[in-house]
Amino acid sequence: MKLKKMLAWLTAMAMLGTAALATGCGSEETSSSKAETSAAETEEAADAADDAEVDELAEDDADAEDGDSVDDETAAYADALAGTLWLGMDTEYNCYAMGFNEEEIVFEADDGSSASGYWGVTAGDPTIYIFDDAELTNQIASIPWSYDVENDVMILNNNVIMAQADNYSFSDAATAMQEMATAAKVQEYLQGTYWVGTDDTSASAISMSSDTLEIIELSQDGTLDQGSFLWSMDYDTLNAYDENYNLLASFGWDISEDGSELQLTSDGESIVYTQVSEEDANAVVEYLYSAMGLEESAE
Repeated sequence: MKLKKMLAWLTAMAMLGTAALATGCGSEETSSSKAETSAAETEEAADAADDAEVDELAEDDADAEDGDSVDDETAAYADALAGTLWLGMDTEYNCYAMGFNEEEIVFEADDGSSASGYWGVTAGDPTIYIFDDAELTNQIASIPWSYDVENDVMILNNNVIMAQADNYSFSDAATAMQEMATAAKVQEYLQGTYWVGTDDTSASAISMSSDTLEIIELSQDGTLDQGSFLWSMDYDTLNAYDENYNLLASFGWDISEDGSELQLTSDGESIVYTQVSEEDANAVVEYLYSAMGLEESAE
């Protein structure tokens, strides 16, 4: 996929982006009227009792449905997460790995902390709990956590985007952490850097800072597009997200030994970007027009 197509898709996806019961006074005129009143009151009381019973049964059914919903969500998590490993890195380059089996979990961090056991979640509670027993009675750790099964988006500690590592599984968390150490060094190096590259149909520039990746792309017809996205990377993939952490695109990455060239690959097609200084980046639009042999339009 050409960068032009990727940028257009990223930008489009980012834009796509919540009567009171009355009782009469008793009459003393006839005994029959008293009997009618008494019968009516008895019938109303019976109806009220029936209504109360119906309401109670409805509440019981609602509670049962809520319980079923929690159970269903937990089952959905178990089905989606079994056998998967997730990797993430925060803006201070701390790395995390979280692997799941059907009931078990392993958590690793590059600060040396780790935990393993059995995991549990509850609908509406943005926390994942780790227990040392399969009955989930003895809690040993808890982590702020959310997981969108439908969109396959996981957030750890409220701000770490976790990406699924397709090449590793539940049992490979420790090994994956070693790979993440390399990615952490690269991501730290990329902070505050600027890159320009061209292919047959476009010229583009990328800037990276904190958790924000910005792209400017100029096509042959003179159209200038721009987008800003959240980003993260692991040992072989750079991911771009919208502001709601929905994954928009993934790119394979490689960097030269001297750090002067960054290669991004998608659908088998690669673009090599050359690093430029901040001074040159200030004139990047002028550079893009020059690279495409176009004259910059006056605004």
